Formats: sequence, C-alpha cells, structure tokens
Amino acid sequence: MMRVYKLLFLAVALMVGGFFSSIGVPAGWLLGGLLTGIFYGLFIRAFDFSGWPFQMALAMVGINIGIIMESDLFQQLTHYLFPLFITLVLTLLTGLLLGIFLDRWTDLDRRTAFFCTIPGGASEVIAISSDYGADQRIVASFHTARITMFVLIIPFGIGMVYGQGNMDMPSEALLIPTTLQISFFAIIILGSYVLNRLISFPGGILIYSIAFGFLGSEFVVNIGEVPGYVSGIGQGLIGAMVGIRFERSTVVRLKSIGFASLKVLGLYLLCSLGIAVLFFWLTPLSYLTSLLSTVPAGAAEMASTAVALQIEPTLVASLHIIRVISIFIVLPFLFRWLMKDRS
Repeated sequence: MMRVYKLLFLAVALMVGGFFSSIGVPAGWLLGGLLTGIFYGLFIRAFDFSGWPFQMALAMVGINIGIIMESDLFQQLTHYLFPLFITLVLTLLTGLLLGIFLDRWTDLDRRTAFFCTIPGGASEVIAISSDYGADQRIVASFHTARITMFVLIIPFGIGMVYGQGNMDMPSEALLIPTTLQISFFAIIILGSYVLNRLISFPGGILIYSIAFGFLGSEFVVNIGEVPGYVSGIGQGLIGAMVGIRFERSTVVRLKSIGFASLKVLGLYLLCSLGIAVLFFWLTPLSYLTSLLSTVPAGAAEMASTAVALQIEPTLVASLHIIRVISIFIVLPFLFRWLMKDRS
C-alpha cells in the first residue's frame, strides 16, 4: 500500500510540474515537483525516496545532459579550473565560518554545527555526518532547508528576470519516445546504477549517466531528438523527492535551533551570490551560469535547474561534480582542524 501512495504522490507531482511547464513557469517541471513535495511533506505525509529511487531519477537527468553534451566541453573545463579553485576555497571558508557562527549562536555541538554548513553534496554529507558524531536529524533538516531555498529562489527569482524556463516546445508536446530511445534510457539507467554500486563516490551516478549518455548517443547509436518532457520528468521526480524532505519534523528541528538558523541560511544565500559574482568576473560566462555553477545547492538539483533553464547543463554539472569531490577529499582534514581546542 505504501508503494501505491508513493506512486500516486509522484504522479501528482509530475502533473503539477507538467502544468507549470506548459504555462511557461521557469523550470516548471522542477518547481512543480518541488512545491508538490513540500505541500505533501507539510500537510499530508512524508515519504522516503533515498537510495535507488533518487538515483534512478538522477540518472535520467544525467542521460539527458550527456545527450546534449559537446566534445569540446573538456577543453572548456580547463579554462575554468583556476576560477573554480578560487571560488571553491571561498565556498569552503564560508561554510566553515557559518559553522562557527552556528556553533556560537546556538547550543548545538560543534560537530553538528560544522556538518550543517558544509557545502558538499547534501545526501553524502547527511550520510556520513553520524559517523563523525553529529546529530544526523539536525544536519538533514538544515541541508534540506538550504537546498529547498536555493532551488526555489534561483528558478523563480533569476529565471523570471532572464525570461527563460519553458523547456518544451509546442511541437514536442505530441512526440512519443521511440522504442530505441526507451531502451537507450533503460539500459543506461540500469548500467549507471549497477556501476555506482560497484564503484561509488560522491556524484558517481550522475557522472556515469552523463558519460554513458554522451558516449552512447555520440558513438554507438543515433537515438534522434528526445522529447523535452522526458528530461522534464526527471526534473520533476528530483524536485518531488527533494521537496518532500521538507516535512513537519524539519520545521520543528529548525525552530528548535531558533532565529540563528534563518540568519545562517540568509548569510549562505548572500555569500553564494557574491561568490558567483567573482566567478562571473573571472570567466566569460553569464552571471546566471556562474551562479548555477558555484552555488552550494547540490549537483543533482543545480544540474536539473540548468537543464530546465537551458543554461550550460553539462558545464554546470561538471563543475559541481568537481566541487563535491574536492570537498570530500579535504573534509577529513577540515574536520580535524575544526575540532581542535579553540585555544
């Protein structure tokens, strides 16, 4: 029965996402799924989509990114590594500073405060936080609020300003995926999931699905033009699975932290906007592309937003994956330094 309720929820989320997209709401599929998830989590009931359901949705988005990926991306990436390094250091320092603020402004222990503000992949940070002695429930609540805030603000606020967001062209509305396209997606999703189980690392399934989508469509088979709503379905699923994490217990835990949680989230937003300005100055990219590439809101969520807004999704996904992996490499050293005596 629980599976039936979950499928019903996802169906409603996709219907809302499809409606939003049809009326031209920026990132309509993603926002429709996200808002439906928030509503369900707060007023109806919450579901757990961690594990393979979220990974399958992420792989679906990754394949769409791989299909539109161009071979000169790797040459482009070399031009952005130095600006990315600078902004990555600033993002890490921002997370550390906000963790110190959260530690001083609240009665949270330092471990929990630190993991609440680490700008890494939310799922991975939440998963390992308990191993370091942090309160996983508080960490999950804080990261859920942070990602929900960014995914809501960026498409609504900036997407409206830039006037972008409707993925689906009217001519695509009647297109039906071919048997070849359905088989292509099914094989890559399954292959990416299995490979990620064998060789797992932060953002692994996103990397695998992008790579397989690119290699398969470029060198193996010509799958033709994929209808835009196929990508939209992946975005809607991710939005729904992220949004439903923002349920009543999340609000209760954030309220228990007090006004300090709002201050830290607000500072996170302001610092992220400022760091994006620096990346914009250091590169020829637009400000919106710079923001999507540097904001610490999760590789999956920002890659989906980039696809929805049609703004350099392969570049955005690649830079976020580099960011997440880099953070997890230095995380043990940062934690050891932060946990030293304040003296």
